[in-house]
Amino acid sequence: MNNGNTAPPYVRFNFAMGLIHGIMYQAGMAFSAPMSVLPVFLNHFTGSQTMIGVFSALMNAGGVLPQLFVASKIQSRPRKKPVLVVAIWVRAAVWLILGLLAYYCPPGKPTIVLIALLVLLFGFSFAGGVATIPFTDIWGKALPATLRGRFFGHRQLWGGLMAIGAGYIVKRILSNPDIPFPRNYGYLFLLSFAFLAVSYIGLSSLREPEGETAGPTRHLAVFLKKSVRILWEDSNFGLFVLTELAVGFAAFAMPFYVLYGKNELGMAAEHVGTLVAAQMAGAIASNLLWAQLSDRIGNRIVIILTAATATVVPVLALLSSGVGWRLLIAVFVLIGFSSSGGGIGFRNYLLEIAPAQLRPTYIALEGTLMGLIIVLPILGGLVIDAFSYQATFSITLAVLTIAILLSFTLKPVRNSDS
Repeated sequence: MNNGNTAPPYVRFNFAMGLIHGIMYQAGMAFSAPMSVLPVFLNHFTGSQTMIGVFSALMNAGGVLPQLFVASKIQSRPRKKPVLVVAIWVRAAVWLILGLLAYYCPPGKPTIVLIALLVLLFGFSFAGGVATIPFTDIWGKALPATLRGRFFGHRQLWGGLMAIGAGYIVKRILSNPDIPFPRNYGYLFLLSFAFLAVSYIGLSSLREPEGETAGPTRHLAVFLKKSVRILWEDSNFGLFVLTELAVGFAAFAMPFYVLYGKNELGMAAEHVGTLVAAQMAGAIASNLLWAQLSDRIGNRIVIILTAATATVVPVLALLSSGVGWRLLIAVFVLIGFSSSGGGIGFRNYLLEIAPAQLRPTYIALEGTLMGLIIVLPILGGLVIDAFSYQATFSITLAVLTIAILLSFTLKPVRNSDS
């Protein structure tokens, strides 16, 4: 662990490589955005909102499954970068394969693309779960606590600007009658690959400092028992996870805002790009605020304001039934606000409260418990199919209101040594 006067080595270089990664990654994922582009793509195959929720849950499930196992294997290693590099290039390959399949698939057989999408995106998510542990641990070692807010804030700021441009390209491609389905999505998936490849070159180049390690754990069962014990011994960590789960309940409605606009409010498919751009604009507009609050005051206030912002999203969605689909632009702006705040606040708060030698365990435990939200899109889709979009949005609002109350229970933390 660094003392308050000693900075980690290679801070400037790693800061720059991390910026390249974050900016290009965010731009690349905008071409195939899971909250807007992919639900509309899937809507070509099924009108069932439950099935859309199943897809969203499947994509998220892979990210949860490997985390505790990976943590148990790498916690005793002073350097974790080799595991990270393998995982991220597997993720890049997914979009290359999907793009080629969608581009060359015969127009009459798009089911091939759908099956490949389900299988490969599960693999994308699984590799992401593997990468999460070394990725987060490395930034806990590579940057001081008082620089992380600006680091993650600038990644999201400039990545958001790039993603706005990506949203415009999405709109142009999907509205072009000369590019038939599914070839139009093939272009989008290949663009995702191209940007992710540049992103991962940057991440693969970072220089990882050696870190403190815990002793090796020979059996996974023993590791799991020790991990669960942390929840009881560290009450603030338990409250942190509970708060993050409550804020994460936003996933109950998240895949359905764009479909609500398309199926209920008369929004044309080409306006999906407008919503992608709105989400990125919200992230951009909020990033410098979140970064300054994180570095100067602390991450507790970022979490509180993130929960409050997330709560406004279903309120506006409910109001849009009387106003029209254009109010969804404000919905996606606030989704950008809250997702940006959550990305900075929750990640940095965790890095500050986790002991350095147990950081992989804390990261994996938090990530695995957050896996409880995987089923939420399925449940949200079931409620829509059985009742209405409004019912799903109302339930989301109720739980997010509780999330605001929970956020105030967190302890103020500013760990200059972390």
